[in-house]
Amino acid sequence: ALSPDYLYDQERVLFSTADARCEAMDKKSCDFNDIDRDLAWHKKGYHWSPACCLIKVKVNYIGQVALVYEPDNFAYLHPHIDVDNRNFFKVYWDSDEYPRNDDDVPGAGNTCGNGVCKPIITGGCLCDTSISESRVFKSMPGSVEEVLSRLTIGAYDPTAYDDGTYVDVLNVNGVIAYMTVSGLFNKDTVFVVTDSYGRIHRFKNSKEYVTIQGAQYSFRNAPSFMSVLKTEAVARDALYETEAALEHYL
Repeated sequence: ALSPDYLYDQERVLFSTADARCEAMDKKSCDFNDIDRDLAWHKKGYHWSPACCLIKVKVNYIGQVALVYEPDNFAYLHPHIDVDNRNFFKVYWDSDEYPRNDDDVPGAGNTCGNGVCKPIITGGCLCDTSISESRVFKSMPGSVEEVLSRLTIGAYDPTAYDDGTYVDVLNVNGVIAYMTVSGLFNKDTVFVVTDSYGRIHRFKNSKEYVTIQGAQYSFRNAPSFMSVLKTEAVARDALYETEAALEHYL
């Protein structure tokens, strides 16, 4: 039966939120393709499925990676995330070490990370991944330059949040720190600095790393502006990505 209890069409929420809403309506989460096709208003976009999905990476011979999703089951997998995905992008590997397929670089391979990853016939290695997040600064940074060189994850303007979200504000050496817990620099602390060009930067006190499971290979989680879905890849996001790339060269 139709239900008017949805909140926002195409609203982005965590799986736990979506699942809880279904349970509250005495329903359950299901695969997108299992919905009655006559309910056209349900078909406006993708939604969470109860099936598990692994996020893997293909690593080519120069260390670039491409995303590969591996769901438990699916009716259709978008070509931008299937095993044949050729949309490789640059990442920054720790110590410049990464899995190498012996067939790609004869004499310089490492058996796809000593067997941790699977060699691909067409080249490269297919690897399982995990993501970790940790704080960067445990105390007030010494300079604007230190913030700009060590932080990479953007943050919303702290003044846009409700009163009480940030309980302490420190301003030292041109660095403004907004803290969610008094006297504690945690992953939710936001630093605001102005660079030499007069641009204001807001950074989250956090770093994310992607680690190859079963090995010591890891790289900084790369930013992404464009959706892998064609229906969500809009000109606005392309503009943001282009501007971010240009600013990166300044």
